Parts: sequence; structure tokens; C-alpha cells
Amino acid sequence: MKYFILITYCFLTLFSSSLIGQNKKKNIVQLELDSGTIEQQFDYIITKSSTFKDFQLIRKTSILKVKDHTLDSLKILKNKLIQANKSITKNEGSIVQLKSKIQSLNTEIGIISEEIDSISLFGTLISKKTYIIITWSIIALLLLTLVLVIARFKKNNITTRQNNIELENIEKEFENFRKKALRKEQETMRKLQNEINKNNP
Repeated sequence: MKYFILITYCFLTLFSSSLIGQNKKKNIVQLELDSGTIEQQFDYIITKSSTFKDFQLIRKTSILKVKDHTLDSLKILKNKLIQANKSITKNEGSIVQLKSKIQSLNTEIGIISEEIDSISLFGTLISKKTYIIITWSIIALLLLTLVLVIARFKKNNITTRQNNIELENIEKEFENFRKKALRKEQETMRKLQNEINKNNP
């Protein structure tokens, strides 16, 4: 009876210590997968996964967590793309308005050049030279604004392209990883079943 109690105690001690060790490992995995880039999370899963006859055994909870992080990253990228497209549309409208204003100013300059030297501006007579200086200052300001808007439009366009490329790369990487993981899981299950069949004739 004493031997039975002693064996039972030893068994319970070993079993509880293994459970505590597994819980600690799970917590470590969860903490590691909650930080770092998606690439670092994939690397962590591959590094920490068990190896069975040249195959990597990956925890389902870990891959699901990385999948959630990947989907969250994709949502963020899509939102950035939407915002960039809105900004581009807004900038295109500003460019059209500025071009229209410049054409209007050029028309006014053509009419004014045919008039007399003295021009009435806001009820005050000023010389034609002064008027031309003021007008060209406004045009220069508008052209500068146009250049800034075009530069911002190009920058947003480049950002949108880069985001599209990054999004496509992430989607390709995730699809490749998913296929590899599924293939490895199927091969592992097949080998495990073969081993079970060998051991249970």
C-alpha cells in the first residue's frame, strides 16, 4: 500500500510539473506572437515548432494568431490605400481649379494689356506696371501652389503604388505559407497514420 501511494504521488508530481511547463510555454508563445513584425512572428513559429522526421509541427493556435495579425495588417493597409485615393481625388480637383484660375487670370491680363495705362483697382487708379506686378505675383503664388499640389499628388501616387506592392507581397507570402503549412500538416498526418498502422497490425 505504501508503494502504491508513493508511486501515485510521484506520478501526480510529474504530471503537474509537465502541465505547468506547458502553460508557461503557451504564455511565452502568446507573448512572442503579440509583438514584432509578421515576418518575425512567422520566423518565431518556425523556430519554436517541433520537428518530426524533417517536418515542422506548428501549433494551430499560433498559426491562427499570426493569421489574425496578418489580416489586421491587411486591413490597415487597405485603409491607408483608401485614404491615399481620397487624397489623390481631392488633389486632382484642386489642380483642375488652379488651372482654371490661371486661364482666367491669363485672359484678364490679355484684356488689361489693351487698355490705357491707368487702371482702376478697387476704386483706386494705379499704373499699369504696378498692376502687372501685382497680377504676376498672384500668378506666381498660384503656380507655386500648383507645383506643391502636383508634388504632393506624385508623392501620394508613389505611396499608393508602394502600398499596393506591399499588399500583394503580403498576400502572396501568406498564401505560400498557408499552402506549405497545409502540405506539411497533411504529410505529417499521413506519416503518423502510417506509424500507427505499423505499430497496430
